[in-house]
Amino acid sequence: MALTDYVGETPPDTDAGLVVERVTTHHRWDPNADASERCSNCGRELDLAERHLLATLASRSYSREERRYLCDERCVREWVGGR
Repeated sequence: MALTDYVGETPPDTDAGLVVERVTTHHRWDPNADASERCSNCGRELDLAERHLLATLASRSYSREERRYLCDERCVREWVGGR
């Protein structure tokens, strides 16, 4: 599936009203910091300087936005409901 196919999905671990607005490949480059986050699907520790996927969630009214970090497309697929 293309990453754009996940737009509009509502992952079960999110608050009601939040939908996937965008999923993109991502890496965070900062020479002065070691940033890390846990994968929202499998819980693996992600080094944000290495390639991973970033899902942006937003409410339909855009009054709120959240970011979720994921290992790869397999984790995105499982996270939105195992399609």
